[in-house]
Amino acid sequence: MIPLALNLFLLRPQPFERFAYPRWQAVLALTLIGLLVGLDPQFRLDTPEVSAMPLWLALSLGVLLIWAVALVTLAVLRWWMQRGQRWDGRGELFNLLVAAWLITSVLGAGLVALGVPHLLTLPLYLYSLWVGGNALSNAIPKASLGYSIVGILISMVPGLLISAVITGLALLLAVLTGVVPAPA
Repeated sequence: MIPLALNLFLLRPQPFERFAYPRWQAVLALTLIGLLVGLDPQFRLDTPEVSAMPLWLALSLGVLLIWAVALVTLAVLRWWMQRGQRWDGRGELFNLLVAAWLITSVLGAGLVALGVPHLLTLPLYLYSLWVGGNALSNAIPKASLGYSIVGILISMVPGLLISAVITGLALLLAVLTGVVPAPA
């Protein structure tokens, strides 16, 4: 899976058949991305409003968030790519999605862990839109690059909403159970 993800990052065309690798690899890679999200120092930032959350909670929340966003993105992209009979629904869209995310997510998390501000990693994440759109348009010949990128952007709206709801509920539950002290 890693060589395939690297080829996607380098914008090398990959047919849909290449994404038929075992699902456990995509599950493991997506969970790794979630753990890296949880390790982000700013994700656990201790502010006057909210005390720093414990590492175990940040890691759990990172995994939960990335899985929720991935599943929502998968559902929206499955619907979007089947519109206008561009895609017949066959193929490993989940594996394609995770492979397209893997390199940019790991690079972004690594840069943030090294102290690079989030704003400076923005070009990398914008490039990830291009990587994902390119991966979709190469795997699904009837889908153009622009159509694929729009599908990714559309899927980001419910993904961001669900992540906001999950984060809010997790923090509320953490405060109510005393895991994180209540704001002053």
